[in-house]
Amino acid sequence: MNKKYILGILFFSSLWGFSEAVLGGVLYRYDVPYSSVYLTVIGLSVLTIAIVYLPAMGTATAIAAFAMLYKFLNAPFFACHLLGILMMGACYDLFFNVLKLKSRAVCAVLTVYSGYALFALMITYVFRYEHWVEAGFAKIINHVGIGGTLAAIGCVLIVPLSHSFGEWLRRRQVRTADLAGIFMRAKPALVTAGMWLFAVGAFVMQYHRGQM
Repeated sequence: MNKKYILGILFFSSLWGFSEAVLGGVLYRYDVPYSSVYLTVIGLSVLTIAIVYLPAMGTATAIAAFAMLYKFLNAPFFACHLLGILMMGACYDLFFNVLKLKSRAVCAVLTVYSGYALFALMITYVFRYEHWVEAGFAKIINHVGIGGTLAAIGCVLIVPLSHSFGEWLRRRQVRTADLAGIFMRAKPALVTAGMWLFAVGAFVMQYHRGQM
């Protein structure tokens, strides 16, 4: 595993984690209905562009794992949010990198429904998260049937476009370094380091506030 691959994992995971921590924080704070839908669409968009640059089995799961860590450092702890990120990354790897189905739209739909279903079942019956256990099977059906469907519709549109965008960037020989420059005029290492330092700083501040 070379240095560029590791940097790519950290860069794309920080983008996903940042959206989860910042946008997700706003959506959940104001109780926006089906907040996970917006975050899922963004997450799969980031994964799709990342896979164009890092086409290796396990990449999506690795990005999801570091995105989990980023959110853990940067936002109040919610086990369900972290599990949802990991399940989405693992399901993305399954359909895009293991089974390699031809239609990206179909892969996106299967990824979303599988991720939503696995998350809901595990958080309710394996980890027995109180909020989900009390709501029962009706919450699972609502999460997968409504939330999953809305996210699937969004991803059917966004994932193929994200892949085309990633391929366009690659054909123009836009490296990860140049891709980082779209978001910030700096080298990718500095962009990635800055985002992770932001996460660690936020975690330290939250810890100190909790001790006061």
